[in-house]
Amino acid sequence: MKLEVSLLPGETIDELGQKESPRLSDAELNNRYVQEGVRIVVEQARYPLNQIHAMFTDTFMTASGEKEAKYKRDPEYQRRHRWDDGRKSRLIESFLMNVPVPPVFLYEYELARFEVMDGRQRLTALMDFYSNSLVLTDLQYWPELNGRTHDTLPSSIRDGIDRRYLSSIILLNETAATEEQAAFLKKLVFERLNSGGVRLTGQETRNAVYNGPLNDLCLELSRTRELRAMLGTPLDVVEAPASPGNDEDPDDAEASASEQDPEGVVVTNMGRKMFESMEDVEIVLRFYAYRHLAKFSQGLNRISDFLDEFLVRGNSFDSTTLDGYRRLFQENIQFWYAIGGATAFQVQGSKRHFSKIAYDALMYASSALSREQRASLLRNAEVVRSAISQMYDNDAAAFGGRKTNTADAHRRNRYAIDALSTALAAIAS
Repeated sequence: MKLEVSLLPGETIDELGQKESPRLSDAELNNRYVQEGVRIVVEQARYPLNQIHAMFTDTFMTASGEKEAKYKRDPEYQRRHRWDDGRKSRLIESFLMNVPVPPVFLYEYELARFEVMDGRQRLTALMDFYSNSLVLTDLQYWPELNGRTHDTLPSSIRDGIDRRYLSSIILLNETAATEEQAAFLKKLVFERLNSGGVRLTGQETRNAVYNGPLNDLCLELSRTRELRAMLGTPLDVVEAPASPGNDEDPDDAEASASEQDPEGVVVTNMGRKMFESMEDVEIVLRFYAYRHLAKFSQGLNRISDFLDEFLVRGNSFDSTTLDGYRRLFQENIQFWYAIGGATAFQVQGSKRHFSKIAYDALMYASSALSREQRASLLRNAEVVRSAISQMYDNDAAAFGGRKTNTADAHRRNRYAIDALSTALAAIAS
């Protein structure tokens, strides 16, 4: 019995990976520069602080009659943790003392319609302050103002804050001729602007610059209970403390379970870190992208580029394909959870509860199964567990974590498919 992964009707994409640039003469380089010009078009603006709340709650009616914000400030759009009130308060204190505050970064996705690319935490703090929902706390140089809100501040201090400005850099929508080109230029600007601050993970950057239907689906599916049980990730965003967390050993962090969430998932310290860095969202994206691994010529040493390019392409998939993607992920993650529980993707002999390379191979292999085949395997779960255990015994080197090139990934996929085929044959005999 030969299992093969079949793509959905709307899932086909062209070759991924930028081709090697040809060597150009100085004359050719000059010609390219003159023809292309400066592709990135930006402008700068300064917003009075006391106008921020009105600006970022302003709405308009779309052609379909729906109300939409002029400035999109989606809470999922940026990093998956929130400032606590102490950090928000110290931002207000910075404005009071006229300490320079970095600009926010906006992207003009349509004429005079903007997305917040970088700076959502600052904007949220200002909106909380001006709506009087932020009670100042933990101030360092003005502790006498702790317990105050905007409206209860002394008049001169309130006026002093109100006269400050927040700077912004706006990437205009005429930057590029196509959506795909705009996405890559947008990523370039975003990464350069963030190069001096806290380094964002690959998925945090993708979430900011490649937002779209497939990215939204990955965010949605990262909340799937079975996946969260395997990763130990929380269900909701939690406030981040002002100071960094401890630097405990990853294995200890993974093993340190603190509580169960409302769905009964045991949340671990490692799971929280994966959630905050959006690694759980990337894990969903990997499942879809690895179905197209053969299309990416540059190999897994450029995995971030691979995931970037696939997400850009995948964001243009139609709703039928995305619905198929949703079912595909849910059926396969539920299948493996039913087979192996929270440790279904733990490589035999490893301390870690979740191995990405095991996840990649096993999810790829099970996606080749029909629903009837999955149902048959679920009725004989011990046979599947035995086949997977035998696979780890026979091919331990392939799943050891050091073999991460494309050929190794294809080899693991074959091993996983063979293991499931062996289990099906054993059940049929």
